[in-house]
Amino acid sequence: MKLLRKIGLLVLVELCFVTARAQVVATEAWVRPSDPSERSAPVYMQLLSPKDTKLISARSSSAEAVEVHGAAQDKGGKTMHPVVDLQLHAGKTLEFKPEGYHLMLVDVKKPIRAGFEVQITLIFQNADGAREVVYVHAPVSLTKPK
Repeated sequence: MKLLRKIGLLVLVELCFVTARAQVVATEAWVRPSDPSERSAPVYMQLLSPKDTKLISARSSSAEAVEVHGAAQDKGGKTMHPVVDLQLHAGKTLEFKPEGYHLMLVDVKKPIRAGFEVQITLIFQNADGAREVVYVHAPVSLTKPK
């Protein structure tokens, strides 16, 4: 009995450490379908971290590359531009949305169609240099799923 209690206690302690390592939470992820003639598709979601951290990389088996894009206003209207090391501030939700920050699946390997799901890997790095990997499963839809 004492051995079972010790094993149970060790499992509980390990679960606490695993939970403590998980920092960034991705919610409400979705991908807009790509037109068969297009080679890209935008990805939207919300990211929340209890600590300051930055998104340093993203990848997906559905595309050759995944880029972080931001929107900027200029004389000709809104333009999209790549963003490197996107900062997440502790306790503040960062929303990826149309006309704002978003991920872009670049050179998609096959058309991204509604009803399917895209898997995306996000890599974050905090101020101490520690990295965290977050796996996102994003349904493909014409509008944000409810």
